Amino acid sequence: MNRTIRIALSVASGALAIFLSLSYASSVRSEADRVQADALARYGGDLVSVCVATRTIEPGETLDETNVQVKEWVASLLPQGAATSLRDVAGTRVTSRVPSHAVLCPVYTETSGETLDVPSGKVAVSVPVDDQHALGGAVESGDTVDVYVSKDGLSDRLCEARIIDTSSRDSSADTAMKWATLAVDPDTVKELLAAIARGSVSLTMPAPSTDAKASATSGGGRS
Repeated sequence: MNRTIRIALSVASGALAIFLSLSYASSVRSEADRVQADALARYGGDLVSVCVATRTIEPGETLDETNVQVKEWVASLLPQGAATSLRDVAGTRVTSRVPSHAVLCPVYTETSGETLDVPSGKVAVSVPVDDQHALGGAVESGDTVDVYVSKDGLSDRLCEARIIDTSSRDSSADTAMKWATLAVDPDTVKELLAAIARGSVSLTMPAPSTDAKASATSGGGRS
């Protein structure tokens, strides 16, 4: 095989590789467009650009382009007050742990006198939820709930969680439930966030155990 033929084959191979790369990129874009269209068809509403944590952000860290990026989410699935621009959060110090891929909202940067009481070994995650899917809005801090995710008419229990904050705690605001902050196991965070993006969240409250009932009865009888 002479030099001219080898060069021609090399050029042809390079051209084929470029063609395959472009075809793959086009396929990825088409799949992303399909997923986006499916989400819009299932949930309705518009896509909104919001700030998302690119990694776990610990309390005390400052938000910037190294740990935040802007992504599109279905508007109806966003927590209340979700940040829509990096300029809105850049330089802000977080006051509670932000899980990787979580949408940034005020609960992670609150600087009021009240602080989140996150149980040891747990992670705080805010989820969008309304009265209809949160026992009529009756859930409150300290409650233990089961978290269910519904999609296409099917519901699955995802995990048990403790409520550590809700949107309805502020009596000056709309009393309707908009979000709840849950304390969950670190291993559950990624699955929970993925489930939120795919379906709606419902909070249910299991009946207290027999031991808990006995303890409450005994404690209530003391003077």
